[in-house]
Amino acid sequence: MSEGLKRRLAILVAMAALAVAGSAQARPQEARRFEVAAQPLDQALAAFSVSTGLQMLYDSSLASGRRSSPVSGAMQPREALALMLAGTGLTARFTSGGAVVIYAGSTSAVTLNPITATAAPVIGRSGANAEARAYAEAVQRQTIEALRQDAVLSGGDYALSVRLWVNEDGAARRVEVLNGSGEAGRDADFLALASSLRFPAPPPDLPQPMRIEFRVRQRH
Repeated sequence: MSEGLKRRLAILVAMAALAVAGSAQARPQEARRFEVAAQPLDQALAAFSVSTGLQMLYDSSLASGRRSSPVSGAMQPREALALMLAGTGLTARFTSGGAVVIYAGSTSAVTLNPITATAAPVIGRSGANAEARAYAEAVQRQTIEALRQDAVLSGGDYALSVRLWVNEDGAARRVEVLNGSGEAGRDADFLALASSLRFPAPPPDLPQPMRIEFRVRQRH
């Protein structure tokens, strides 16, 4: 076989391999074989995203200091990710738009007051796509986790809603109180906390602002 023919065959084989890989990413929920060793969680999530074509939405601080559990065998991506997150205290939620939202499970702050979002966040104008909704929910979850770590803002019984804009890098660009908690000092503390947060980079053309309501209640 001539060298020229060998090169042409090698190119055809490479093109076929790329076509197979692209087809696999186009069908992210189909069962496939996973062989992922235990490793730093951010690396495991990045590899999972590349291999499945799923966008991972999470705050980098959630993965810091955590390690993934090993995954081996043929299974759907949903099952593989659940195994990967086992023991980390994190939970994954798949969206219809081909994204995965990673957030801290409710057991991560059981000693603190329950903080919830009383309604799904509203993103800019009506009709936001699934990717925008998934991103807003990730912002909502990260803000809740930050509230849980604040001794002042996690105390008392109150509700508060805000409008929030983010920059291209995920930094909070502007935060406004829509409906205050009834205490100006607490509202100011909330604005300072939310303004200091850095969220994942938003999807392109995210409709803004995001409108999110929070409710804090003491355990009784």
